[in-house]
Amino acid sequence: MAIDKQTIANYLKNVILPWLLLAFGLFTVIYKTATGANLFPVYHYGKLEDYALYEIPYVYILSYATRAWGTLLFAFMLGGVIAAFVPREQMKKYLTSSNFSSYFLAALLAPVMTVCSCAMIPIFGGLIVAGAGVGPAVTFLLMAPAANFIAVITTIDLISLELALARVILAFFAAIIIGYLVSLTRAARAVEERFAGVKKLVEIDIGESRETFAQKTGNAFREAGGLLKKVTPYLLLGLFIVSYVDAFLPPEIVARYLTGVTGVGLSALLGVPLYTPTLVEIFLIRALLDLGMDPAAALTFLIAAPMASIPSMMGVASLVGRQLVFNYAVLSIIMAFIAGTFYLYIFN
Repeated sequence: MAIDKQTIANYLKNVILPWLLLAFGLFTVIYKTATGANLFPVYHYGKLEDYALYEIPYVYILSYATRAWGTLLFAFMLGGVIAAFVPREQMKKYLTSSNFSSYFLAALLAPVMTVCSCAMIPIFGGLIVAGAGVGPAVTFLLMAPAANFIAVITTIDLISLELALARVILAFFAAIIIGYLVSLTRAARAVEERFAGVKKLVEIDIGESRETFAQKTGNAFREAGGLLKKVTPYLLLGLFIVSYVDAFLPPEIVARYLTGVTGVGLSALLGVPLYTPTLVEIFLIRALLDLGMDPAAALTFLIAAPMASIPSMMGVASLVGRQLVFNYAVLSIIMAFIAGTFYLYIFN
């Protein structure tokens, strides 16, 4: 039985190509980590302030693109694979406030959600409606934007492996502690009682549940493309803004206010109003580090900003009320400050 050319072309595109792209992206990451050099030439610029105003974003974005394309290729493809192959509905079965292991499970599962804090709102709402405990749901809500794997990979690429590991570990424990403390509040108990009688009927599509490996791989490719479309506009806008910050922010201001314990405290507070879409905060911090920001203050910002962004809090408040949001927001700022101070005195 002959196989037509169109079938072969579709198989190559939807099954072979996604895994090749994932493998090649992984290879570029491993190569850079092992050798300290990029696989392909990188565009280097001089002092940004020496360029014309309209040239600054162009050279900044070009420099970033030539350095990070392999990392982003791997991250987006891995995000697509996780979205296609991981059964997210199963997560909801094991997240209850009464079981402390649920908090660890929520913190472990959250990094696969390659989304920013605002995109986590409907996922958080789905967990609550489906019967998940408020505490683990809050842990999930905070951990996903603070330490999802795309953000971690990009932190390694742009800043350092040490800071990326500190971000994951400290955000992990911070999200668990915050979720557990929130679950003890009256506001959390009120939310759980309100949703106790709500039942969500999950209709299982038999055809979808029996998808072949090839079909899931094709879905992974489409999911990766969807992630790319969602993130890229914000990414380019963020790089555009950060390029001017890098070019014109006086280093003496950074050195004066964003170092030591004062810098950690300011970063914990400023992270809330200054939060940017996922990944963009890493470029901002990279620029500030170049200007003299303390790594401990940088870590504080990378934890506080995703956990307690104003747009996210407003959306979550519409689901569970302002009191619960206020509780986890305050705890997020406090835990970010503690994490940054710990890093300052132990590792800096």
